[in-house]
Amino acid sequence: MIRKLIEEPFSHERKSNFNILLNDLKMFASVPFFISWYRSNESKKVFPLLIQELADLNPDRIRLKKYLPGYNPFFTHLDYLQYYLYEENGKPLGRIATVIDRHYKEKKFAGRVGILSLFEAENAEIGHELMDIAIKDLQNLGCSKIIGPMRFNASGEVGLLIDGFNNAPMPMEPYNPPYYKEIFDAYGEKENDWFSFITDVESASKYMTRVTNILNNGTNFEEKLKNEGIVIRDANFKDYDNEIERIRRIYNAAWDSIEHPQFEKFSEEEFNYIAASLKQIAIPELVYIVEENGNPIGVSVTIPNINEVISGVDMDLFKDFTPRQSAFNIRDLYRDLIIFRDMKKKLNKKDFKSARIFILGLLKKKTGLDALLYKRTFDRGTAIGMQYASASQIADTNVNMTNPLMKMGKLGFTWRVYHIKY
Repeated sequence: MIRKLIEEPFSHERKSNFNILLNDLKMFASVPFFISWYRSNESKKVFPLLIQELADLNPDRIRLKKYLPGYNPFFTHLDYLQYYLYEENGKPLGRIATVIDRHYKEKKFAGRVGILSLFEAENAEIGHELMDIAIKDLQNLGCSKIIGPMRFNASGEVGLLIDGFNNAPMPMEPYNPPYYKEIFDAYGEKENDWFSFITDVESASKYMTRVTNILNNGTNFEEKLKNEGIVIRDANFKDYDNEIERIRRIYNAAWDSIEHPQFEKFSEEEFNYIAASLKQIAIPELVYIVEENGNPIGVSVTIPNINEVISGVDMDLFKDFTPRQSAFNIRDLYRDLIIFRDMKKKLNKKDFKSARIFILGLLKKKTGLDALLYKRTFDRGTAIGMQYASASQIADTNVNMTNPLMKMGKLGFTWRVYHIKY
């Protein structure tokens, strides 16, 4: 049975609210734990922290505020949102969200765009039922284009995994069963693809040696940049709020191009919400600001692969874990607390084998500057024992990134955003 979870009506003038019951929100957030394929031997799924997932997916900024530690500001600029939950015998076995975001604009399409989000389905039959009702929903609301899946645009997790299922995902990298592709293929065609590139010490070392020799060419390239007023400095975590605002401005400007489809600028509130989570897991040596004569022109943010902790805890203590139906459950909370505890231990020791290059962008194109950022990340990462990294999500239209990354490593994941035909 499919049912709607969000009570209507809703006004984008924010005079009313996306109302949802806490138990329903928890069931919607819990769906991945009940998908059988994720428990199979071929799956590399890393299940989310429930408390973080509830905050991220909570669209109710009024009634649930007293129960949950956070509220995702993304929902403040939606014209429409609906969560659909598929249940059988009390088990949540499928879900999909329909989204109309008034901030989302495309550079090559001027009409109203509907977005399919947060898709999960136990099997193809359930998947088709969910797709049918979601597409009809967006059609009835006057959407002349429907795309997806994503969470909730390219500033979050974007696309359906179609290749690379043998790789374990890092934080905020989408991961889903292979049969999801057959479901989406029945409804649409490729809008664009997104990639991750995995680079390890051996492959990166060869590339970095070549880059260093070419850039230096008898001189110290970094010193040459300094003479031009360009410096790379570590982010100042004692001035975290101001540093985050610098990063946000660079991100919004650097990514606002045809090379970054499905892009949407972050509001200050949205970026601060994400930054609060990143601060909990950031390693200061892997966050840099590029400045020219004191003005920020670039940023590089690499985060440790905290999925190492989550998958380790689940394997040792919670192998068959599924959330309880009740909104508050001691066992559910205990899992999150154990993961937080072990995560802090590893962060204090900087004991991670891998990392994700989360943000790397420049406002000013300067030959060799991006390579210098990669090299700095590579040197710092290997110095604390990291063995490999994932650079993602990189759009297929962004050849300035895909070309050097292919030389540094190999293709890891391929995700696809579909243009739904109807």
